[in-house]
Amino acid sequence: MQADFADSRDSLHLPGLVDHLQARLQGNELQLRELVADTGYSNGFNYALLEHRGITPWIPVFGAYKPVIEGFTYQVDRDEYRCRADKTLPFHKYRPTADGVWMKLYRAAYADCQACLLKATCVPKVDSKQLVRSAFDAAYRRAWHRQRSRQGQHMRQVRQRTVEPVFGNLLQHYGLRRVGTKGRAAAHKTMLLSAIAYNLKKLLKHSPQRGVSLALALQPASPCLLYSLLECRQKSSHLYFDYSLQ
Repeated sequence: MQADFADSRDSLHLPGLVDHLQARLQGNELQLRELVADTGYSNGFNYALLEHRGITPWIPVFGAYKPVIEGFTYQVDRDEYRCRADKTLPFHKYRPTADGVWMKLYRAAYADCQACLLKATCVPKVDSKQLVRSAFDAAYRRAWHRQRSRQGQHMRQVRQRTVEPVFGNLLQHYGLRRVGTKGRAAAHKTMLLSAIAYNLKKLLKHSPQRGVSLALALQPASPCLLYSLLECRQKSSHLYFDYSLQ
């Protein structure tokens, strides 16, 4: 649980959360292998960072992301695109956006576009065609395919039943719809107290299901009785017999 200002995106805070979480898990000899989060944490840098640390990110990609550009094919080995006219759009330069996100610019040669028969429909108002993609497009593409797999659909259900109900309870029943404190440190303390109360209440309601074992000390019996006991054992997965001859 962490409180922060609302003047930045949730995705910018994920690396710090993962650092603290990994440290706590390693202190208890546990390893972080998978991470689920909602679309607000979707970020190319986050995908690449988690994969670099050996963590599988189950974070949905923004709906506006398109893994394939219609009419263009990507050449992985040469890091360039090829258009319908079989002309190349090589990587040109990096370009940051207003949000500080790094993008990659691919641009076709001026001569190729000017002599192309498809220019009137492809780029009628500019001199040459250019494509702008994320600097972490490969990580985006892997996340996009991952969320559409069968395991991705399962992890979406896991997120919906384990993560989202927690925030719903904290807002509705634990007073976190509004934090009446000043400063980030005080808000962080309020959220931690609410999380502790939630965990304690969940722990008190927890009742582990344990199988009931029954041990019987029997005198030497006929084979028919032994067969009857074995049939009872097969019908019940929580009933255990200890038969010993004396």
